[in-house]
Amino acid sequence: MAAIHIEIVSVAPPYQAALIKVDRFPVAHDPPKIRALMTKIVQAAATNGFSSDVFLQAESLKNGKDQFDSHVSEWHPESGLGVWPDRPPPELWKMSDLFRMARGERVPLMYNVYRLNGGPKANNQAFDMLLGSGMVMALVHNGSADELLARYKEEFLPAIKQPNLRIMPFYVPLLDHNSLEKRQSAELQKWLGGARLYMRESTGDNAILVLTDFDLGALLSAAGAKKQGDRWILE
Repeated sequence: MAAIHIEIVSVAPPYQAALIKVDRFPVAHDPPKIRALMTKIVQAAATNGFSSDVFLQAESLKNGKDQFDSHVSEWHPESGLGVWPDRPPPELWKMSDLFRMARGERVPLMYNVYRLNGGPKANNQAFDMLLGSGMVMALVHNGSADELLARYKEEFLPAIKQPNLRIMPFYVPLLDHNSLEKRQSAELQKWLGGARLYMRESTGDNAILVLTDFDLGALLSAAGAKKQGDRWILE
């Protein structure tokens, strides 16, 4: 089995970040190994009273639609909105977007994200089934999910101007490698809203992004990865 390569990303302290590289989403090569790695990282972070919650990115729903559809009655998904804090606020399609789509470009109407309201079992089940599809986000935080989402709404809603997008039940940040470049720690702290670990399958990076203010090396070690030079590797 091929090794999983983990690239450490430069980010403003106290935050640390890594990209767990994949060939593409959905992951075709050895997804159980990647699932085991990410499960151990999240579990290692979600100790000492911290909570973990899973969100599903609808943009990649086609990669896990069968599993999603068969568990709707257990997971009780609720649709909200993902917001890129380093980009213009989400809005409905403009005429220029229609021209781009006519040329064959894919232009998301908005980045729908599902919150799972089926409790810890639903979160664990969705994480285990869908990691590798490109859909999964996981947040480790203190307090309840409602408290975390209230902070996100306070942070992101003021910039959203279109009425149809201001009435979503919740908002969550969408981050990728580019989002982290040259950002101050105060910006990252606002975007994370108190989350101590942020994990997102990033199709644009062909990687799983991990951003945390925990000791990232300790989390990777707990997951079985080994440091080799500037990188970490899971054999």
